[in-house]
Amino acid sequence: MNIEILIKYWNGISSLFLEMAPYLMLGFLISGLLYIVISKETIANNLGKPGALSVIKAAIFGVPMPLCSCGVIPVAASLYKRGASKGATLSFLISTPQTGVDSILITYGMLGPIFAMARPVIALITGVIGGLFTEQIISEDYTTSNKANHKHPKKTLKDAIKYAFISLPQDIAWPLIKGILMAGLITLLIPDNFFQDYGITGWSAMILMAVLSIPMYICATASVPIAAGLISSGIEPGAAFVFLMAGPATNIATISVIINTLGKKIVYIYLSTIFTCSIIFGALINKFIIINLNSMHHQMNHNNWLNILSGLLLLAVCLYSILNKFFINDVIEEIDNKADVAFIVKGMTCNHCKETVTEAINTCDGIQDFTINLESGQTFIYGNNLNKQHIITSINNVGYSIGEIA
Repeated sequence: MNIEILIKYWNGISSLFLEMAPYLMLGFLISGLLYIVISKETIANNLGKPGALSVIKAAIFGVPMPLCSCGVIPVAASLYKRGASKGATLSFLISTPQTGVDSILITYGMLGPIFAMARPVIALITGVIGGLFTEQIISEDYTTSNKANHKHPKKTLKDAIKYAFISLPQDIAWPLIKGILMAGLITLLIPDNFFQDYGITGWSAMILMAVLSIPMYICATASVPIAAGLISSGIEPGAAFVFLMAGPATNIATISVIINTLGKKIVYIYLSTIFTCSIIFGALINKFIIINLNSMHHQMNHNNWLNILSGLLLLAVCLYSILNKFFINDVIEEIDNKADVAFIVKGMTCNHCKETVTEAINTCDGIQDFTINLESGQTFIYGNNLNKQHIITSINNVGYSIGEIA
């Protein structure tokens, strides 16, 4: 009996993995191309003036970007320091982590085209709503003094490939695997019609999902298989959408950083927008969208050569990313005595954070080389006539603090 359960569980998660593989690999590739096409300077220079246009632009820039609710924080902090208005910054904060090119494609593959179209459109709308509320409620003086004018080396196709299949997967591979394993458990352990049998439907189901999802950390991509598992177990599409929106949109750590960066008033607008909009749009989805469970199950059991090939490639990418992240050969201790400037950067949680700090350091004069350890935050910089305070200020300006190496 136990063997039968394990076989059923394995069949479920392997089928899920193979089904999402082609969409995720394509999503990685498109994300890499966006990485070299859309620079942070382009975004920052378009979001400075208060008003509806900047808020709308911020949401449009944010929707396709593959940033989680933690990874979006340093980018948003950097935009704000460079002159983006608080309304535009909050619009970016709300719209960006809800979705991205990779999660849109996975949503299409697992939940269908209507859900896939609804996610980015609703992310855009909620970002604009939160941003406009901020513009109306919080007044601020506009200044162009912080506009981005730093010149960075032009990114190449090689940079796109590295970002798409190394940097980005390092941030989402492990959460994605955990999401697939959790989705398999949900499908295995929760019987069909469980939610209906216990009266967890309609508004109660959506409010419960919002309350559980908001403090949770889960990326937009990893949330899709869990939502699919919940729907397979009988939860209504609207409640599953609340999870898809509120889960990736924020978490406890993000809320804490926003309080320190933008203030408590912004957090109130931020959370109320996510909570209210997720439930309203969830109710609309319950009314107008029907998920065909038979079609979902059939699709998830249909594994052709493209799924198998993509699955093997995705498995290789995930294994490399996970092994590289958790079993890094750290040689920093051997070279730290040669560094001209050394300190610990506090607050980095993902490769987007590391990249933001890298760009901040590169804006400083005299830099020849440097190393950054994402896990420990240890940073060692080599160069001529380095101005340590200028480097620290540059890092502080993108939302990170500095500590001394013990």
